[in-house]
Amino acid sequence: MAPSPEKKIVSKKHKARLQQEQQQRKMLVIASIIIVAIVLIVVAYGILDQTILKNQKPVAKVGDTVIRAEEFIKMVKLERQQMNGQAYQYETYKQFFGFDEQNTAYFDSLIQQIQAQMAVPETVGATVLTSMIDTKVIGFYAEENGIDVTEQEIQDAIQRDFGYFPNGTPTPENTVVPYATSTMSPTQYALVTPTPTVTPIEEVDENEEESSTEVEVVEPEATPEEVEEVISATPTVSPSPTAYTEDLYQENYRSFVENFGKIGLNEKDIQKLYRVQLISQKVYELITADVPTEEEQLWARHILVATVEEAQDVLNRLEDDEDWSNIAAEVSTDTSNKDRGGDLGWFGKNAMVTEFETAAFELEIGEISDPIETRFGFHIIQLLGKEVRQIESSKLDQNKQLFFNEWLTQEKAKYTIEQYDDVWTKIVPNTPAFGDVQ
Repeated sequence: MAPSPEKKIVSKKHKARLQQEQQQRKMLVIASIIIVAIVLIVVAYGILDQTILKNQKPVAKVGDTVIRAEEFIKMVKLERQQMNGQAYQYETYKQFFGFDEQNTAYFDSLIQQIQAQMAVPETVGATVLTSMIDTKVIGFYAEENGIDVTEQEIQDAIQRDFGYFPNGTPTPENTVVPYATSTMSPTQYALVTPTPTVTPIEEVDENEEESSTEVEVVEPEATPEEVEEVISATPTVSPSPTAYTEDLYQENYRSFVENFGKIGLNEKDIQKLYRVQLISQKVYELITADVPTEEEQLWARHILVATVEEAQDVLNRLEDDEDWSNIAAEVSTDTSNKDRGGDLGWFGKNAMVTEFETAAFELEIGEISDPIETRFGFHIIQLLGKEVRQIESSKLDQNKQLFFNEWLTQEKAKYTIEQYDDVWTKIVPNTPAFGDVQ
C-alpha cells in the first residue's frame, strides 16, 4: 500500500500573502469593470450628444420660450432647399432669356449671390435664427389678441397652393386699382409746354407717280364658296382640359411631403409651417390696416448740371424767357428725362434725396428754386403740382412692410432675447449643398 502524501503546512505568512494576492486580483477586476463602464458611458454620451441631446439643446430663448436645435436644424435645411430652388429658377430664366447677354449676366450674378451665401452655413443659420425669433414674437402677439387659424384654413391654404379647389375654381374679382388723375389748373397749363420732338422730313420725288403710295389689293385665288368649303371640312381641335381630381391632388401632396422628408420634415412639420405663415399674415394685416393709402405728392421737373455756375446760367436763361424744355434738352445731365423737359412726374416723401425733397416741398406751384446741390450735381427745380394722391400699390406695400418692421422691433424689445452662438454655430447644417434640387 502506497504511503499517503504528506500534508503541506501553510504558514501564516504564506496564507496572508495568498489573501493579499486574491484581494489584488479582485481589485483589478473591479477596476477593469469600472474602466469599461466609464468608456461605455462616454461612448453612449457621445452618441446621445450627437443625436437626442444635440437636438434638445437650446439655440435661442425668447422670454421663457426656448428654440431648440432640432427645430433650428430643420428650418436651416428648409431655407437651403428653397435657396437651391431659387437658384434653379434663375437658371431656367437665364436659359429662356439667354438671347440677351445682359440678362444672362444678371441672372448669373443672382445665382452667384445664392452660392456665396450657401457657402457659409453660419450666414444662412443667422438669417434663419433671426426669422425664428421674429416668428415667436409674432406668435405671442397673436395669442394675446386671440388670433388663430383653423385646421380648415390650413387645408384650404395647402389646396390653394396646389391649385386644387374642390368646390370649384373661384372666379377672380375685378379689383379697381386706385389711380389719381389730376385736372391741371391754368397755371399748370401755362407752365408745361409741349416737349419739342424732331420729326424726320422725308424727301419726296416730285416725278414719282402718286399711285406708288397706293396699297395694291390682291384678289384671292379661290372663290368665297371654295374657302368656306375648306373651312367647313377642316375640324377645329380644341384641347381638352384634364380634370384635377381629389386622387391627383392627394398624389401630388404625398409627393410633396416625401420630398420634404428628405430634409427631415414630416407632414406635421409642414402643417405647422402653414399655421405659422397664416397667423403671421393675419397679424401683418391687422398691424398695417391703418397705414395711409394717400399722401401729399409733388409734380416737379428739374434741370441737372455739374456746377453752380452752370446752374446760375440756367436761371439767367429762364429769366430771359427761354423755353424750359429746350434748355433741359440742351444742358441737363439727367438723361432719363432731359428729352421730356426734365419731368419727374408725381412723387411723395422719401422718393428723392433729402436735399432735393426738402427744397421741392418748400416751393409753390410755378416757383423755381435756387441751385440745389446733391451728390448728383446742381438742380434747378420747378414745382408743377402739389396735391393729396393715392399711393401706388408697390410703394404702399413698401410702406406697410416698413411700418410692420418698426412695430416688430418695438414688440421684440418687450422680451429678453438670447442667442446661444456657441451652440448653433457648431450644429448649423451645410446641407442641402448648393446645386442640390430636391
